[in-house]
Amino acid sequence: MNIVYVQSYPVYHDLIDEHEFVEMANRDKWMPALTSQRGYPSELWAGGNQTMETEWQYDNLPGLPVRIFKTDQTDGKSRNHTSRALIQAAAESGADFFVINGMDGGIGIQLVREVLIPKGIPYAIVIGGEWYHPIVKQAVAVLYETEHQFQQLTRRTIRFWRTVVPEKKMIHLPKSVDTRHFAPDAETEKTHDVIAAGRLISNYKNYQALFELSKKRKVGVIGGGPMLPLFRRKYPEISWFGPVAYAEMPAYLNKGKVFFHSGYRDHYPRTISEAAACGVPPVAFDDIIQNDVIPEKIGLRVSKNNFVSRISELLDNSEELKRKSSAARAHAEKNLHHLSSLPAIREMISRVHSSRNASG
Repeated sequence: MNIVYVQSYPVYHDLIDEHEFVEMANRDKWMPALTSQRGYPSELWAGGNQTMETEWQYDNLPGLPVRIFKTDQTDGKSRNHTSRALIQAAAESGADFFVINGMDGGIGIQLVREVLIPKGIPYAIVIGGEWYHPIVKQAVAVLYETEHQFQQLTRRTIRFWRTVVPEKKMIHLPKSVDTRHFAPDAETEKTHDVIAAGRLISNYKNYQALFELSKKRKVGVIGGGPMLPLFRRKYPEISWFGPVAYAEMPAYLNKGKVFFHSGYRDHYPRTISEAAACGVPPVAFDDIIQNDVIPEKIGLRVSKNNFVSRISELLDNSEELKRKSSAARAHAEKNLHHLSSLPAIREMISRVHSSRNASG
């Protein structure tokens, strides 16, 4: 059985280029490499600004073929961009199974509608920021990261038109972090009380909390985007680091005493896990991030009314800060390592075989 893993969003959606995408060691590549190691040849496909074919290598895992296809429909938001070349390659690939990373990206949606469903090719979906799209109906498996995602997909909600996904389709998929790359660094000075990270785009992230926090604490923000020049002018008290290369991310995360995810749309951004691996206790709003993402022992879940006071209390308590820092690192090493997706991969392959036997 040959398998193709496909990034539903183009690589530049995260404000990186094709070369940095290939360089990064993360779950997007570990999963297909681990699948190949289990005897199912796999590739990783994505859309980008240019065409590229290469091979990614990590330790003793099998070399992973990576193919990037130039996007050609690039109107509107980057998440909606598509690639006709990728769709044609999928139609001609002869692959037995596809794994789509991201529920609502244009590439994944087009792939399902134009190739996979018409040809009867089974597919699984890895949930990203959004957890619902009609393409979930015919997926043989849905890989979820959080209990919130599980509840939203398997329970009837006020959005009555949405399909309820049977629990038997759902597979829990932990985050995976390169815990060698993202690690505590005793030599890096803690120059900032709070570090945050994200794309600086309008009408998306909750930056107001960072602005409020910066009135009392030293805040640094990692990330680029169209709002960066404006924010630098309006809020000079915040350190706006701009885009940071993957190789340098740990150094910047380690500048902070705590990491603050201030957003209201991302229910489990990768940077929470990366910060934890660096021993930087993560903090987020409790109506967005649940305890399964940030256990109490490794960080804080705060409210809109108390986030400034609670973060300040933690920063002023050096012993508690040290305990949470050690616990965050230990949590990442135990639960978020590069092999953490193996149980989900095994279960996903089992579901594929079951669906093929049922249809055959």
